[in-house]
Amino acid sequence: MRWRITFAYAGVLALLISIFAAAVDLGAKSVLLSSAADRSAAVSGQLTKELETLTNSPFGPVSVRTALADPSFLDEFAGPDLYVEAFNEFGHAVGRSTNLGTVDLPTTGLQPFQPRTATPGLHWGLTTFNGQRTLVNWRSVRKDNRTEAVVYVAQSLGASDAILRSFRLFLLTFLMIALCVIVLASISLARAALGPIGEITRAAREISSEELGKRLNWKDRADELGALAQTFDDMLERLEAGFARERRFVADASHELKTPLTVINANAQMLARWGSQDEHVLREALLAIQTESATMARVINAMLTLAKTDHPQALAREHVDLGAIVKDVGSSLRATASAKGLHLQVDASEGAIVHGEPGLLRQLVTNLTENAIKFTDAGTVTLEVTKNNGTAQLTVRDTGRGIPDDALPHIFDRFYRADPARSRAVEGTGLGLAVVNNIVRAHEGDIEVRSELGHGTAFAVRFESSDG
Repeated sequence: MRWRITFAYAGVLALLISIFAAAVDLGAKSVLLSSAADRSAAVSGQLTKELETLTNSPFGPVSVRTALADPSFLDEFAGPDLYVEAFNEFGHAVGRSTNLGTVDLPTTGLQPFQPRTATPGLHWGLTTFNGQRTLVNWRSVRKDNRTEAVVYVAQSLGASDAILRSFRLFLLTFLMIALCVIVLASISLARAALGPIGEITRAAREISSEELGKRLNWKDRADELGALAQTFDDMLERLEAGFARERRFVADASHELKTPLTVINANAQMLARWGSQDEHVLREALLAIQTESATMARVINAMLTLAKTDHPQALAREHVDLGAIVKDVGSSLRATASAKGLHLQVDASEGAIVHGEPGLLRQLVTNLTENAIKFTDAGTVTLEVTKNNGTAQLTVRDTGRGIPDDALPHIFDRFYRADPARSRAVEGTGLGLAVVNNIVRAHEGDIEVRSELGHGTAFAVRFESSDG
């Protein structure tokens, strides 16, 4: 890419300078040619006026051909690289300036030429004379409505062409130097432009799952590369946080599964040794295996749900009556609440339609309700569904022990429990609220928690309602 940018810069600038040099060359050529034409036209005009003066002189007029046949007369208008010659109406030479010697000016095969300023009666052409480009103009001298002579004035362009060649050599030298400077400048610009990208590339190569702490820290750049570097740093920060969460998740999952696996293994060994001999050992071992395998199943199911909700675009959504789901969950968990001496109250009118996956919404309501029952020792657990201003809201309220303020920011973290010791006295996986939070996020809703120690907790979940 660096070389492509270099060649692009150099090519564009070289093209522009070449166009500029060509325009300057054309301009110089035009100026020199116009200057020669102006000089030649001025000589032709002076000669014509002098002829008119001689032919109309009060001291004795001189005929046109007599005046033009006198070399001394024509020499007055000739000069270095400037020649004058007169021809009669039949094309025969009448007279010529001395610097022509015996050579006639070319009068045929002239290349047409048009000066910037046209002179009435004056004709122009370009030819080669004495080995040099020559500008020729001619006009007819008439008297009494008949052509007396045709006067040619030729201006050699040798000096102008020499100046033009020197100027072109200068332009070419300048162009070559400019091209070298452009190439060097383009390399420098490409290096300056792509250097930061190379640094980002090197940083990216140094990054692995074990080394995500590297940052560019380009705080002083306010340009696009600075924005790219900041985006790169932000991405690394998110990746580092994501990897940390995954490592913690794997560690916690391993910890959560290790205990039931250990219990299952120990009871399986007990069964192998004494199960056939002691009925009490058989019953206790089978009960422990059943309990721990159920715990493992809950952990695995919760982890599968979390993985599923991490990709909400893959969910099979449909219009769901949230009130009907809440009533169904309330009916299924009423016995569990009654077993703890709790009153489970359901206040959910049907018609609160949301767009989502029924199974996940049911799991959300179930997790919140089971959590409320689990942490409420006496009183009431209330499930309520309301609809207001295009929003369907589920509220799960309990009169339980409440959540400490320092624990509230972390209750949706995976495997988090408010008890620092993560006591297993209360049955659970530590994933219930994490699953709830993922389900809410997958359905583009929001969840709010209000809690007071000793007075209970209320979870409010809001979804955009649908008319179905």
